[in-house]
Amino acid sequence: MNERAVLAAAQMLSVFLAAGSIVVGLLYAGPEQLVRRPLPVGQETLVVVIESAFPVWPFLFITTGLILLVCALRKKSLLIGHGFVVLGWAFWGFCLIIGPLRSVPPAPIIVGVIAFVLGVAANVGTMRLWAALGVK
Repeated sequence: MNERAVLAAAQMLSVFLAAGSIVVGLLYAGPEQLVRRPLPVGQETLVVVIESAFPVWPFLFITTGLILLVCALRKKSLLIGHGFVVLGWAFWGFCLIIGPLRSVPPAPIIVGVIAFVLGVAANVGTMRLWAALGVK
């Protein structure tokens, strides 16, 4: 096994996952029509309700993505960096899954499920990869 190639591939995977979080944060910081459809008055999603306090989603995704990016480029504290990203994706996914229960009729939950399956699972899997490689 070429250990340098495996470490480089793991690093690239972490950088891509960090970039994904940063891009989601940038989309949330951009025009609203890039991230949501208009809903009837009184049926705002939980994501919108939480965001009404302050722009939590751009802050959450950009910050966690940058933390992971720095950790990946330094190859240090990667489990912590991925942990922050997992918490961000899990919180967002939870809000997207729970929020549609407030709407009439209930709205689709596919984006929340994608957040859990891809956002959380991919980062947890990458954390296990780094741990198996002996990098913490």
